[in-house]
Amino acid sequence: MRTCRLGDSVQVHYVKRFADGAVRTSRARGGAPVDIKLGTGHPRLPGLGDALIGLAEGGTATVAVPAGRAHGPADPARVRRVSRGRFGDQELVPGGRARMRVGTDRVRVVRVVEVGGRAVVVDLNHPRCGQAVVLEVELVAILADPAPAGHWGP
Repeated sequence: MRTCRLGDSVQVHYVKRFADGAVRTSRARGGAPVDIKLGTGHPRLPGLGDALIGLAEGGTATVAVPAGRAHGPADPARVRRVSRGRFGDQELVPGGRARMRVGTDRVRVVRVVEVGGRAVVVDLNHPRCGQAVVLEVELVAILADPAPAGHWGP
């Protein structure tokens, strides 16, 4: 039975869990699998990387991803003071989430840190930065073989 090698393109089902037990993302059985290439980073599955190497189709793996490789540490430079006018007439509550205008046609959800009369302090960090992740992954299919060592053309 063939197993995954570095460079293979594969399809996986996964569940992403945080230390507090929250399930942030789930592509479990029944949903469409996600395509990834082993050995390259994936935005939704940080830290998965080489963990599937040696796994056969139908196999499962549980991968603990430390906070630094998951969504990274909190960056104090991403906490900023912005104009209250960027929020329209929304009720702003410290610790809550709010929709903030960015430019003329974009909106971004941010965490409200502090509300003043004319200014609001917001945290633009990912909501789960600083938290480790556990990925429970099932290998659905191996889609392609990597080129053999020393192979330079078709």
